Parts: sequence; C-alpha cells; structure tokens
Amino acid sequence: MKMISRILILAGAAAVLGSVALPWVTVKGALPSTLDLGLLGAEVSPLGKTVSGTETKAWPVVIAVGAVVAVLALMGLARKLILLLGLLTTLAGGALLYYVMNVVDLETKDDALKNALANLALDSSAGAGPMLLVAGGLAIAIGALVD
Repeated sequence: MKMISRILILAGAAAVLGSVALPWVTVKGALPSTLDLGLLGAEVSPLGKTVSGTETKAWPVVIAVGAVVAVLALMGLARKLILLLGLLTTLAGGALLYYVMNVVDLETKDDALKNALANLALDSSAGAGPMLLVAGGLAIAIGALVD
C-alpha cells in the first residue's frame, strides 16, 4: 500500500471515528409530546434536543468500522475490503444525512395532524457528524482506489 493511500485511508478512518462525537441532528421548538427518532434510537423532548452520535444505537457499528479500517490500513491488508467499507460508509452516511435533514417529516408522516403541528412548531438541522461520516467514507474509498 502506498503512503498516500495509507494516509487517505487513515484520515478517513479518523473522520469516521470522530463523527460519533459530533452532533448528528438538532431539533428545536416546542411540541406537546416527545418525538421518537426511531432510526437513531433517540427521543426529542417537547422543548427540543441535540442528538450526537454517542446517543444513538448506531455508534458501536460506526466505531467498529472506523477501527477495522484503521487496523487494516496500518497492516496494509485487504484493500478490496477497505474499499467496500469505504463505499458502504459513504452510502450509510448519505442516508443518515438525508434522514437528519428531513427527520421531522419522516417521523411524523403517518399522522397528518402531528405532521402539520411538528412542521409549524419544530425546526431541525443536520449536525456535522453525518457530513464527516460521508467525507470519511469517501476518503477511505478514494484511498483504497489510489493504491
């Protein structure tokens, strides 16, 4: 494995690991009840909340992927597996980014009244975590291809 490839992969793995510590979504506003973020495995209180990666049920998987990629890159092994993990991380990060950008609509779509109230009362924004996850996955995939 070339040095530039290894550096890209290790930087991507560090980004994946770091994405867990950053905020993933912030929901602000007031609702009469809690909002269950089913995909993330977290709940937003009636006054709003910022959910970071460590507050979700996905963080052990994200940490494991970052650690496995880093170990494989340091050992110079399994370039195709690293490429696959990079592509999967990019896709999962993109899906997560779409989810957190549309979390209020996606979580209240079954109940029209709750959806209308939530859209009036809540404001949500994506945090830096999903964006860093996508960037890390891309760096891993590009690093695996550069070799």
